[in-house]
Amino acid sequence: MAVPLAAQLGDEALQQTVERYISGVIDRQTDDGWLGPDTDPTDFWSRYDMLLAFAQLHEALPRSSALAERIVASASRFFDSMSRRMAPGATLQDWSNARASDLIWAVHYFADVYDKASDPSGVTRLLAFADQVRKASFDWNAGAFNSSSFWRTAVPPANVTLYTHGVNLGQAVKQGVVWARQSGDFAAGAAKSWLAWETLQRYHGQPHGAFSGDEHLGGRNPSRGTELCVVVESMWSLELLAQAAPTDAEAARALDALEIIAFNALPGSLSADLWSHAYLQFPNSYQAVDPQNDHIWDTCGPQAAMYGLAPHYECCTANFHQGYPKFISHLFFLDPEADAVISTVWAPSKVNLPDVAGGSEIELVTEYPFGLKAQYIIRNKEPFTLRVRLPAFLREVAGPDRGLSTVGLLIEGHERIVIVKDGFVDCLIPAWPLPEPRVAVEFTWAAPPAVVQSDAAEQGASIFVGPLLMAVDLQEQQTVLRRYAFQAADYNTTCRRETWRF
Repeated sequence: MAVPLAAQLGDEALQQTVERYISGVIDRQTDDGWLGPDTDPTDFWSRYDMLLAFAQLHEALPRSSALAERIVASASRFFDSMSRRMAPGATLQDWSNARASDLIWAVHYFADVYDKASDPSGVTRLLAFADQVRKASFDWNAGAFNSSSFWRTAVPPANVTLYTHGVNLGQAVKQGVVWARQSGDFAAGAAKSWLAWETLQRYHGQPHGAFSGDEHLGGRNPSRGTELCVVVESMWSLELLAQAAPTDAEAARALDALEIIAFNALPGSLSADLWSHAYLQFPNSYQAVDPQNDHIWDTCGPQAAMYGLAPHYECCTANFHQGYPKFISHLFFLDPEADAVISTVWAPSKVNLPDVAGGSEIELVTEYPFGLKAQYIIRNKEPFTLRVRLPAFLREVAGPDRGLSTVGLLIEGHERIVIVKDGFVDCLIPAWPLPEPRVAVEFTWAAPPAVVQSDAAEQGASIFVGPLLMAVDLQEQQTVLRRYAFQAADYNTTCRRETWRF
């Protein structure tokens, strides 16, 4: 959490704290390259998250800084240490196996930034280690998503394993596209990742965009829960899928899925001030209390539905913070071959691009998904293409024959026909000679309510306004159970509305 917050908020004090802690971890690295306490020779997974934090901090630092160089050297030494510890031909164990794609992603990151001049064989060594990890880990598509043994209904408690675990499945969606970076076969990698997501949605998908996982797969019943860690891990998988997708159409459908989760499942799990969260959330529920002894979920305790500092288990307290920072960092992509900047999801954001169009800056000003306007305030010395993903609900009504009446588009103040191709609208941005930015592109639209009939009988129908899932106002009432430091607290949330049942 602290690493992206420090970078994205420009918080110098927090940045110094982050650097002090990361430096402390590196200072304590053992002579053989191991990071952290050396208590379990089969436990590699507990290091994966530290390596992801290393990568995030390295991305935020100047490449020539001493700490950036120390991070790369430390990560490389750990990879060498882990490679030596892995028994030849043996598989990784438990969480280290199920979540190996996180490690491979980290290896690829450090291979990209490795100093090839000082160590020409270093990248080859890192990629060989990534292949070693891949061969020692579970093939999620062959063994789960594309297998006849995949659970198509709620998993009974007696049958749960690490491979029916919701968070592991959300992380596993990215396995295809993560390995595609090394294999080079992005078409196959994206197909595997989309098959994984599509399978989860077909048998366990929920109206808020995520899938049931309370703690394990729970089917399509909207009263089954979704763990908050499932939400944020699924978001990162979809972000990586969109980034690696070989075609615009494939990228657009991944971003469509991401948008629904980001604007429904993620905020639905959190309090407005982010000091409290629910371990499990439910599309169809009228209370969130501790204890909730009469519950439908199978493998979590009676505290799992309440909003609090660390309800049921502490993992979501530590993990939910990746949701918004990683979402923010994937709001814009670059396509160097097309000389295009890609706007993936409408959300208030700003990006500086020193190597694009002679040095450019783009600020997206919008109240989406609540407002009905998105403005791109741009400063650019040279012309370039801004490729904007049009949300799925607008693509259904926009086009050359209807665009002006349903979706409005102004480029440099001039009205343009909305031409959608594979989910995106290309806006040609001319050079701007003045130092001050201007509103170069403006989209406006209408968002009438839409009733979506579920393909699962037990889910009935949902009402959406744009990407937002509507809910009945339950006139909820919160009661404080426990207070902690700062603004943290545990709450019982109950319904005062008498006619909530339909």
